[in-house]
Amino acid sequence: MESHTIRARWGWTGHALLEAPELVTSGGTIAASGQGTSSGRRLVLPGLVNAHSHAFQRAIRGHVQWRAAGRDDFWSWRDRMYGVANALDPDGVEAVTALAFLEMLEAGITHVGEFHYLHHQPDGTRYDDPDELAWRVVAAARRTGIRLTLLRVAYARAGTDAALRPDQRRFGARDPEEVLTSIARLRRGAPDVAVGLAPHSIRAVPAPWLEAFAGFDGPVHAHVSEQPAENEACMREYGRSPARVFADAGLVTRQFTAVHLTHPLPGDVDLMASAGATICVCPSTELDLGDGFLPVDARLRVRSCLGSDSHAVVDPWQELRDLELHARGLAGRRNVLAPEGDRDGLAARLLRAGSLDGSFALGAPAEGLAVGAAADLVVLDLDRPAADGVPPLVAAAFVATPGWVDEVWVGGNRVVSGGRHAARDEIRAAAAKYLG
Repeated sequence: MESHTIRARWGWTGHALLEAPELVTSGGTIAASGQGTSSGRRLVLPGLVNAHSHAFQRAIRGHVQWRAAGRDDFWSWRDRMYGVANALDPDGVEAVTALAFLEMLEAGITHVGEFHYLHHQPDGTRYDDPDELAWRVVAAARRTGIRLTLLRVAYARAGTDAALRPDQRRFGARDPEEVLTSIARLRRGAPDVAVGLAPHSIRAVPAPWLEAFAGFDGPVHAHVSEQPAENEACMREYGRSPARVFADAGLVTRQFTAVHLTHPLPGDVDLMASAGATICVCPSTELDLGDGFLPVDARLRVRSCLGSDSHAVVDPWQELRDLELHARGLAGRRNVLAPEGDRDGLAARLLRAGSLDGSFALGAPAEGLAVGAAADLVVLDLDRPAADGVPPLVAAAFVATPGWVDEVWVGGNRVVSGGRHAARDEIRAAAAKYLG
């Protein structure tokens, strides 16, 4: 693999702001780092990480912004989403996933955690290759050049003592062994892809299955306490919170990420903090679905990363600043997550949530722009009126949009140049017939 030299006026390593950095990439990693000549008003950062994605849901964007009959909430949205999930054939899954990954890359995301639960044909029949749809996600990642952690979902039931609904049969597994065997096959067949485990939620996976997953050797992600109804059902079944059921099964460790946790029950934040676990916050989706807000206490005490989830919008810059802005709305004050006396401290904290902490949650080294680290980085163009007079890290964390992204590098390959992916037109054309 050829080497490249990347220059900017500023560089943020994930830990410190540098003047006129010069990075040399070779063999997919950062081979050297030093000070060079300043290049324009460019800021180079570690690539952003989308730790929670359902890429196929990109197909419903704009088609659920109308009121269903009666009360429209998460559950009515879910029914409409299932209709789209069951309409996609393998080509459609690959095409829509590639479109979502393209959009992520052009927004500055270099690594995605794909929470993958489309496994079978719509009636539950296995494909000749039982991992057919997972391979389509892998193909979309390779086509676009994004780094992929495939979080293979386990899904067993519709709820307590309830068999899968007809529109959920595509997601189901017969037993925990089927899930673990699939993960082993995927790891053998795609050594360039990290594969983790995702017990979908406490409503979809019973406690005995969770116990069978204890000791899994990789990242474990699950939806946790996204809705009050989920908590209520869990309390009726187990007499304790979803987080506690996961913990009692041995899954809440430093490798565990609770997605959403918008409605933690007493003791849940203590549990997550003491285990060194992570919370993945998905602000745009949580607002779009009316889920609620992660409490301020959890934002302050537990490592947080970010996801775009349903892809109502793909704007990682807005997602990371919403970690702070939503906390302000809840707390009724400003600079809630800011370290005292450090002008760049809040911006750095938010950028870490959007990059290094997401890498950690996906089981990857959280090294940032360090010699020997993967050459995954994003270059922002700050030569624009909106950035005039704004310190560079503050501009990135509080003002930037996807339109500021100039270059994106993944594993030393430049996949976005001048804000555009080289395969943009072909990927959009392939996905067009599956949208809406």
